[in-house]
Amino acid sequence: MGSEKMIEVKIDMEEGEPLGATPNDKLVITKIQSGTISEGKLRVGDQVKKVNDVDCKDANDFFRALRYAAPLARILVNRDEKKAEELEARVHIPEDRAKIIQRREGYVYEMATLVWVQNGPKLGLGIKHFQVDNPYQSRQISNRVLVSRVDPGSLAEKCLVLGDHLCDVDGVPVTDKDVARDLLVKNIQEKGKVSFVVERPDSIEAKQWAKNALAANILTPPSVTMADDVRSIAAKYRQALKGLKGPEKSAMTTGGGPGGRKVSIVEETATHEIGHDHEGKALRKVK
Repeated sequence: MGSEKMIEVKIDMEEGEPLGATPNDKLVITKIQSGTISEGKLRVGDQVKKVNDVDCKDANDFFRALRYAAPLARILVNRDEKKAEELEARVHIPEDRAKIIQRREGYVYEMATLVWVQNGPKLGLGIKHFQVDNPYQSRQISNRVLVSRVDPGSLAEKCLVLGDHLCDVDGVPVTDKDVARDLLVKNIQEKGKVSFVVERPDSIEAKQWAKNALAANILTPPSVTMADDVRSIAAKYRQALKGLKGPEKSAMTTGGGPGGRKVSIVEETATHEIGHDHEGKALRKVK
C-alpha cells in the first residue's frame, strides 16, 4: 500500500478524439496505444476512479464520461508505482515474439516468466490443448494451449491464471500441450527459468469462451471440421443404421453338403465392347 496513491491525470483532447487507453472490467488500464494522447500520461496498471468529477463504476461509465470530456479530460486514477513498473515490463513483448501474435479484441497480451528456485514452490501448472474454428479464416482450425490448472502457492500462480493461452514457450510457437510441456521442462532444467507470451481473456465474452474451453472434454475434435449440412446428413445416416436388420439368410454357403458349391478363381479374362449410341451418326456442332 505504501507505493499506492491517487493522482489526477490531465489530458487535452478534441471532441471525438480517441484516448488510446484500454481498461478491463475493473477499470484497470491494460493497454496504451502508441502515438495516442494517453501515451506518457496514463500508465498500465492505473485504476480509473473518475473522469471530470464523474464517478466511473465500469467501462461504460468511463467511455461515456470521455465522450463529453473535451477539451480537457481530468482522469482520477489509483496508481501503484511498483505494480505499474511490473505490469509495464510484462506487457512489453519483444518484437520478434510479438510477430507471432494474432491480436484479438477482448484479450490482453503480456510476458510471463517462471523462475525455478531449488527447494522453493512447486511449478503447479496444468495445460491442455483445445481446437476451435479459426474466427478469422473460414473452415480452418486453430489449436491453442490453455492453462487448465494453477495450484495455490505455486510458481505458476505468480504470473498465470486459468484460461491463459500460451502463444509460445521461450520464443517457440506452440499449439500442442505435449510440445509445450517438453519445452517448458527443457528450459527449466537447462536455464532455471522459462518465459511465455500469454493471451489473457479480458472481456466478459472472452472469459466465457475460456471457461467453456476448459470445461470441454479433453478429447479434441477431428483436425478437419465437417460442415453443418454434412454433420446433419451423417447424424441421420447413423440413426438409420441402428434400425437396419441383418439379412434373414446368409449369402455365403456354409457346410460341405452335396448342395454346397466351391468357389474357384479363373485367370481367363472376358471382354465385351459396349458401343456408343451415336455410332454411325453425324454429330451436330454446338454453338
